[in-house]
Amino acid sequence: MLILVLFYTLFRGLFYAFNLSEIQAVDKGQLWSVIKGGLRFDLAAIMYLNALWILLTLVFPLDIKQKALRHFISFTFWFPNTIAFLLEISDWVYFNFNRKRATIEIFDLIFSKGDFLNLLPNYLQKFWFVPIIAVLAIALLIWSHKWLNRRFTARWRIFVQLNFRNNRTDRFVLRPLCILLLAGIAVILIRGGFQLQPIANRTAVLYTSPAQSPLVLNTPFSIISSLESGRLEDVHFMEDAQADQLIQPIKQYHQDPGWAKKNVVVIVWESFSKRYTKEGGSIGVTPFFDSLSAKGHLFTNAYANALRSNEGVPAIFSGFPAMMEGPAINSIYANTVVDALPALLKAEGYTTAFFHGGTNGTMGFDVYAKRAGFDHYFGRTEYANEKDFDGTWGIWDKPFLDFALQKISTFKQPFFTGIFTLTSHVPFHVPKGFKPTAPGFDRDIEISMNYTDWALSQFFKQAVAQEWYHNTVFVITADHTNPYVDNPFQGEGLGRYQVPILIIDPGNAALNEKDSTLVQQLDIIPSVLDYLKYPKPFFALGNSAWDSLANRFFITYLSGNYNMIRNGYHIKTKGFDMAEIYRYPQDSADTQNIYVQEKNALPVKETESYFKALIQILHKGMINDRLSLHTYPAKSGTQ
Repeated sequence: MLILVLFYTLFRGLFYAFNLSEIQAVDKGQLWSVIKGGLRFDLAAIMYLNALWILLTLVFPLDIKQKALRHFISFTFWFPNTIAFLLEISDWVYFNFNRKRATIEIFDLIFSKGDFLNLLPNYLQKFWFVPIIAVLAIALLIWSHKWLNRRFTARWRIFVQLNFRNNRTDRFVLRPLCILLLAGIAVILIRGGFQLQPIANRTAVLYTSPAQSPLVLNTPFSIISSLESGRLEDVHFMEDAQADQLIQPIKQYHQDPGWAKKNVVVIVWESFSKRYTKEGGSIGVTPFFDSLSAKGHLFTNAYANALRSNEGVPAIFSGFPAMMEGPAINSIYANTVVDALPALLKAEGYTTAFFHGGTNGTMGFDVYAKRAGFDHYFGRTEYANEKDFDGTWGIWDKPFLDFALQKISTFKQPFFTGIFTLTSHVPFHVPKGFKPTAPGFDRDIEISMNYTDWALSQFFKQAVAQEWYHNTVFVITADHTNPYVDNPFQGEGLGRYQVPILIIDPGNAALNEKDSTLVQQLDIIPSVLDYLKYPKPFFALGNSAWDSLANRFFITYLSGNYNMIRNGYHIKTKGFDMAEIYRYPQDSADTQNIYVQEKNALPVKETESYFKALIQILHKGMINDRLSLHTYPAKSGTQ
């Protein structure tokens, strides 16, 4: 156990070294707190992983004569610890993509249909040192285990095992009591102490700031903890009627049954950070999108509600943000009925389809699409031409967008389609022969963004010739941002959630302006329905961007804590409690925490109440299946 503690302590230092740019610097005053908290989580993970080995070594003497049993007991030690070492060491670089310790969802990637095997060669090529470190660490672990068994215990018998006499008292009283005592100690360490609730990932913030909490955790514990934390807490901060009054989740913007049923095409651009657009300060990376922005309604203060695709896509189409460890669409709440945009329009006679060039089953999008109300799903299987496979994720964006356009042109109008691109994702490959459309940039991420921008230009070049084009509303946004940016605000601050949201209506020349209204992915459903003049009530946590009286806010969740923008403040929480307050947008870089001065100010109190009302409705809605107009408790005046 002590050897494992030393390993985990060393791993924590290496994790910190690998992610210095992602984790706030730890000063001397914080160091002891990080070490103390880290030891608590390390012991919990070690005891959990070695519970069977501990039990067997207590029950059987170490000088077992049966070779097979001896090998089996040894196996119960090195096998779980080997897996733990592999996961921990791999997470030193995977953390760069997720910005948090890996959770149980990592196995979705490993066991999803071919994704892991497709990604593995690129991963090994780019991070060649990771498997070398893993092999050395595992070899040292196995060697030290054998050395301790054969050498150390032979010299100091006191450490081998308690010497029970072969009589009834020792066999049936002392030995069981000793086992129960040591097992009890192991359970206490697994729980992290005597407190009412066992420690979990969110407990790490007790030892340091939310930004540094991954340093206190270890990956095996994070994964083990997420097995349980995949369940939402049934919170109750206020009366349900008060929460309803604050959030007003039942929306209805129009009542005219003669609304014009325009087609809708939502294009979700993989990892499309605002940073790579002209509005975000880049020149030439996305020239087509920049030109298109001048012809539509561009929201310049827009945010993604998640940092991962399988959370961003549901935020856009189903209207719920990231709220838990792991994506809700793959959780026990996956069957919760929601007023998803495709389902609402499908009920009005729309043909609905979802396009994603990834391998069918990737991140569960095929199943999610069906739940959300898409009639048709088109993936790599339906594309059926492997010569356009990019070798990692799926079909290159250009040929797949061509394919999507061909299919859309066969649909009966009105139609609603979601198209999710994929090329602008790690490892940022582009097809051979592609030349950037503008000079001045050479990073892989910029070139892949430029390729997708060019592919999008070809899509629109063909779409404008289709008879349905001028009767179609286009929405272009991102599933989430990209971590590979060149400034702290975009990489670590609120900027890491900033994405473009652009609405284009070729049949409405007046829809042409830049809009600084605070919007988020949650607002896409009500905004589209409001723009279409959809005449019926529906459930939505977000608000229409066209509603000048609506409460404007942004919320996201990461590692047990929340960020929220509202009332001119950016609030960070520890769990469900406010921890930091910054003025927004004046202090968008979060340089001056005014929590002490402003925590009792009326706008802050109102924002705290709004935040808790939102969490209460969201959690209760997921737990009790109440996120739809037809399942939400009836309100006065609404059916």
